[in-house]
Parts: sequence; structure tokens; C-alpha cells
Amino acid sequence: MDTSRKPNALIHERSPYLLQHAHNPVAWEPWGDAAFARALAEDKPVFLSIGYSACHWCHVMERESFEDEATAALLNERFVSIKVDREERPDVDQVYQLAHQVVSQRGGGWPLSMFLTPERRPFYGGTYFPDQARYGMPSFRDVLAAILDAWTARRDDVAAQAAELAGALSRVGRQDPSAGAVAPNALERALGRVLPRVDPQYGGFGRAPKFPNTMTHDLLLVGAAIDVGGLGARCADATLLTLQRMREGGIWDHLGGGFARYSTDGEWKVPHFEKMLYDNAQLLRLAVDAAGLVRAQQGDETRREALLSIAKDTREYLLREMRSPDGIFYSAQDADSEGEEGRFFVWTAAEIEAVAGPADAEVFCAAYDVSREGNFEHGRSVLWTPRPMEQVAASLGRPPSEVAAVIERVRPKLLAARERRPHPMRDDKCLASWNGLLLGALAHLGATLDEPDAVAVARDGLYAWRDRALTDGALAHAIKDGEAYGTGFLDDHGALANAAVDVFEATFDPDALALARALLDAVLARFVDAETGALCFTPADAEVVLYRSRDAFDHAYPGGVGLCLEALLRVAELTGEEGYRAAADRALTLYAASATDNPMGMGSVLRAVDRATRGSVEVIVLGDPSRDDTRALLAAARSVFLPHRLLVCAPDEEAAVAMGVDRELVMGRSSGEGGAPRAYVCRGTTCEAPVGDAASLLETLRRVLRE
Repeated sequence: MDTSRKPNALIHERSPYLLQHAHNPVAWEPWGDAAFARALAEDKPVFLSIGYSACHWCHVMERESFEDEATAALLNERFVSIKVDREERPDVDQVYQLAHQVVSQRGGGWPLSMFLTPERRPFYGGTYFPDQARYGMPSFRDVLAAILDAWTARRDDVAAQAAELAGALSRVGRQDPSAGAVAPNALERALGRVLPRVDPQYGGFGRAPKFPNTMTHDLLLVGAAIDVGGLGARCADATLLTLQRMREGGIWDHLGGGFARYSTDGEWKVPHFEKMLYDNAQLLRLAVDAAGLVRAQQGDETRREALLSIAKDTREYLLREMRSPDGIFYSAQDADSEGEEGRFFVWTAAEIEAVAGPADAEVFCAAYDVSREGNFEHGRSVLWTPRPMEQVAASLGRPPSEVAAVIERVRPKLLAARERRPHPMRDDKCLASWNGLLLGALAHLGATLDEPDAVAVARDGLYAWRDRALTDGALAHAIKDGEAYGTGFLDDHGALANAAVDVFEATFDPDALALARALLDAVLARFVDAETGALCFTPADAEVVLYRSRDAFDHAYPGGVGLCLEALLRVAELTGEEGYRAAADRALTLYAASATDNPMGMGSVLRAVDRATRGSVEVIVLGDPSRDDTRALLAAARSVFLPHRLLVCAPDEEAAVAMGVDRELVMGRSSGEGGAPRAYVCRGTTCEAPVGDAASLLETLRRVLRE
């Protein structure tokens, strides 16, 4: 980016992605009425470019085309050019991604390059266009020339195409799913569709490229824990193998922790190097739950500790590099630095030798597949561990313990050396939905592992969002430099509401439960279609971009529909609030059949479907939370993966009600003689005998899972 140029209109924006383009010679404008009014007044087509700050191919298109003076001159003379950060305006991105899919009959992605009429109607589009024709694609200049030819010589055709496409988008985007009964075996049917797609060698689904698909693995863990349809062992193997292979692969940062967005190959070896908050939030939680599954079913402490190390190392990365001074979390880290993708993360053998010395470098390079030739580009290597430690040790003629000691000695040295390199850019805007995913995961990790500091980070971050971004029931979408801005979307409310429940179940702080209710009250007031009960992505009082989306699909992170269904069910169970359950049941009849047929795309909805049909497992502990025996019961309840768990702890019935808990959950229940705690476990209308010690509670929970 050449900052010596006169900036364009993006210089006044908050988004780091838009600011990256503020010194392009292209006269970019932000999304808004003013840009479209100018296009109408000047009778020009609109070029809409959508991307995000950590997107490698967005950077490539910028370098090739948007920094090119001749291309910029053509855009400035003949088009109105609008730049959108998809993370700031996911509503805009959703609409035009769907438009691209309708036009091209294939999936979209970023950068998204769409051409619109001044009325915001799309008529042509693509993703990345190169500066020269290659990869079977026309050059961007050729595309611009073709658009201008159509705009000037065949305007009627353009108008007809735009009207037809706008009509199709409105029908598809606003189409409400067909209502119907929720099938009790929905999860079993869905898992039957998912399991054949698992890669039995490297985990994950399909071949290359490979994404984490964490929502699908969440479903597999549920299936494993309760052995749905006798598929439990296969479900467990699929997710445990995936986490192991991802941790071994280059998608995992072996020096600093955390996962990159996806792998370019089927082995998890070479990633696209950007790190996204949402991926790491979801994978942190998945690793904690997988460890709980291993404890409940296998008792393999070595495997459990390996899974927990994923969660702990991811947590340390996020706290070290992604936490803001406000106690909330940034969005992403870029893939590129020094003009190259992955430059910050990859190594030559000589660089490692210079840091570690020849003897230790030999061992480290053998363990992490670093060679003189390199396994990536320009003689550099991605660090990954394709061979077991024992095999590496045998190849070196050394004992495994010695190899492990060398690795432990070298890793911090390399991390320190890497810190001296130019860092990739960090996108320092904080998004409500992604923060909700992480804050909930941290509360879950902290409660499960008895780490009060992690719980405190989650609680403080949650209340920072409440205090800074929730005003008169309206939630902002983002916070940057301490200032909240933007309209909150459905996924923002759902993710933070679930995080609030997680914080409540970790602390039993009534303020957390009250916050969950406030967020869900806003959902019911502003996001529900009154006629159908469908959950809309945007609130009723927000800008409508062509149509009001009811998209129930997950993307790289859970969709707003699935998040809100889960939150509505959880809070309804905790509080007894009938309105939450009624709204969830009405919406579930719209989405359940589609989710069952599309489990890879609607995992979060399916999880809610299963909670609604199977019922939650209620674990109610009555006793003084400060007593060691009470804490032992809570630790036991949290130590195993228990799908759809509801957890409450209070000294007595009245204290629980004062916390906001439904009286029916605690009515007639009490602690034991001398204040000794008791745990009550129920699923649906079936309750187990109360127990007073951790071992008995664990046995009860295992029995409930088997039933």
C-alpha cells in the first residue's frame, strides 16, 4: 500500500480491511446510499468488491489490479467502485454471495467481485480475476471491458438480467422452509449422511482443500457420546482422528499455537496461513469436549491430555496475541507478511540452524519435515510432524525422550526468533458473534479444567460487550478502539446469549443469565418473522439489501438460526420461560427437515433439533458452592462430555430461584444432612436417585448416556 497517494473515501472508515484500500488509486467508496445515488446520477454501473483483511487472494487482486494506475483510471472514469468488509457487513455479503452462486452455478468466496445497477441489483459477478488471462479466467481488464460493452450497447439486456436475478434472489433468499413435524431420529439420519464422507486416513471430510467443519464434528461428538443408532464408535473415531491429524499438520502453528483457516491439501500439511478467531474458538471447545468424551468412554489419559493440550495451547495463543486492552478479542491475523503468503510462519533449514545450532537443528528438522529443498516455496518449509516421535528417534538413532527434550528446547528459541520478524497484520476490530463463540469456549474450558483465570476472562469479556455494545436492548455488531458500532445481527445475539449461559453455568452469576434473557428478548422482538416464525438474519428496523435473509446454513462458523435455537432452548430450560421454548419449537418445525438432509451445512440447527427431541440432561447440585465436596460434584459433572447438559448449583431452592432459575428445577430438592451437597440428575421426566459423592455422580452420568 502506497500511503503517499491521496487517500480515497475509505480513509474515514473503521474497518482495517477498508483502510488497507484507502490509498489505492481506485476511488473506492464505502457501502451506502451516497455511492448508489452517484451511480444513478452519472448513469454508471457499480463495481462491488467484498473481502476481508486476512484474505490472501484479496491481497493478490489488490496488488495486481487495484494498485494498477491504468485499471484504477478505467474504474474511476466508467464505474462507481464500492468496497465492503464482509466481516462488518455480513448481510451484504450473504446477498451477493448468493447472487454469484445463482449467476455462476458454483460456490462463491473472496474476493467477491460483483457488478450492479444503481438500484443495487446484480447482473454479473465472479471472485478473483487475475490481471492477465490465466487459470482459465479472463483478465480483470477484459471483464471490465465486457461489462462496459453490455452497459452501453445492450442496456435492455442488462436490465432484464438484473431484474430476473433480483427476482430469483428474493424468492430463494426469502423462501421459508416447509413446516413439518420434527423427526425423533433426525440425528441418526444425519450422521448416516456424514460418516461416509470422513477421510479414514487423515480425518476431515473429502480431499483438498480441507476445512475444519467444526459444527459437523460437534454433531459427531454428540453421536459418539450417546451412541446414536450404534454409530458411536465411528463418530468418535472420526473426530478424534481429525483433531490428531490437524494437530500434527501444518494447519497447526507448532511454535505459537492456534489453527490456520484451512489446508490446501488433504493431509493438513500446507495451510492458507490466516488465523481466524472463529476457527480457534470452535476448535478450542471441540478439543475440550473430545477430551471429555475420551474420559467418559475410554479412560485413556494420554489421549485426553493430548486433546487438552490443543485447547490450552490455543487459549494461550489467543490470550497472548488476540486479546484487546478492553478484554475482548480481535478478529483475525493475516496470511501475508513481507509481500508473501506464510512468510512469517515458514522456515529454511539454515534459519533453524542459526537459531538452534547444528546438532539440535538436525533433530528438530527431522521431526518437523524441514529439508534443504523445503516442502513449501522458495526452499522454505511448513512445520508439521508427519512421523511419530518414535519413528523420528529411530531414524536418528536416539531415544525418543532425547528427541522430545531437543524439541522442547528449540521451540521457544524459534518462537522468540520469529517474533523479531515483521508480523502479519492483525484485524483489530472485535465482532460480537465471534467473541461470543470464544468467550463461551473459554468459560467452558475454565469450568471443565478448574481454571478460574479462564472463567474470569470469559466473564469480563462478556460484560464488556454488555456494557459497551448493548444499549436499550439493541446490540452493536462490532467494537473497535473501544467504540461500539454497526447493527447487531442474528448470530451476534445468538453467540453472545450462548456465551452468557456458559458463563452462568461456570459461575452461577445471575447477571449472566439476565444478559442471556435480554439478548433473546431482543431476538424475539426484532428478528422473528411474525407470519412464519422464521428467524431473520437482520432486525426488522435495519437496512434491507434486496431481501431480508432467512438463511439457516452454517458457514465457517455457526449460523444465527442454529445459535439462537440453541440459546432459546437452553434459557427456556433454565428459566421456565414458555415464550423462548414456543419460539424455538415453532422455528424448529421450519428447519428440522432441511437440516437433516443437509447435515454438513446445518450442523448447529441439527444440534438444536437433537436437544429439543432428546431433551437436556439436568444436573442440579444443591449445596454450598464454597465447600470442597460441592466443588467435587461440580468437577465430576463437568469432567465428562455430556451433550445437552444443563448445570445449576445453589445452596437451596430459594437461592436458585433468586438467581433466575425455574423453581420447578429445584422444587422439593435440598442438600443432605449437615449441609452435605446432593446432585440430582434428570433427562426429560426420568430422574435418577440423588447422589452425594463424585464417583456416584460419574456413574450416574455414564448410565444416563447409555440409556
